Amino acid sequence: MLVVALVVAMLAPARADVLDLPSTKDAVPLVVVLHGDREKASTAAARWRAQVKARGWALFAPACPTDKGCKDSFWKWDGDPSWLLDKIAAVREQHALGHIYLIGWSGGATYLGWHAQAWAGTASALVFHGGGAAPSDDTCVTMPAYFLVGNKNPLHHLATALRGYFDACKQDVEWDLVKDGNHAREARALTPKKARAILDWLAKR
Repeated sequence: MLVVALVVAMLAPARADVLDLPSTKDAVPLVVVLHGDREKASTAAARWRAQVKARGWALFAPACPTDKGCKDSFWKWDGDPSWLLDKIAAVREQHALGHIYLIGWSGGATYLGWHAQAWAGTASALVFHGGGAAPSDDTCVTMPAYFLVGNKNPLHHLATALRGYFDACKQDVEWDLVKDGNHAREARALTPKKARAILDWLAKR
């Protein structure tokens, strides 16, 4: 399927959002990917692009917003989640959307976890890859969560606490543990086969 790739420049070409929209006019699922520290949105998009494109879905990877004070780290910035909701709303103005799935890698995953309640009503499911941390507020959400995490990541206890939050809320949790996996092994665990399996999991939710 022909995919039209739209790259929207922000303050500089290296700090750009990435948006891939399929040519169909039909409503499609949207996969939103938040990058890790000192990483470009294009790098985060590249991890998922081939598998998302093969399904005919849309892909959006926003850059942590420099115009709102972010340097290069979602978790260090920890800005108001309304910026992401507004970005998603802008994508919806460009293309009809079905389910919306939020995926975070490393610090992007931590940011998604901290603001889990903010995504209710927008996201159908969340994916935490190599990161994640529980929100300070224990108000429950109705949202399934997939974890691809390694138990040798020194911050693994934060992802475990986030899992505890979703378990306490009696949500559907998929705990995909990279045994003896440090942060580098967590990154390598996202093979094309694994990405397809995660998208299969999302497609059922």
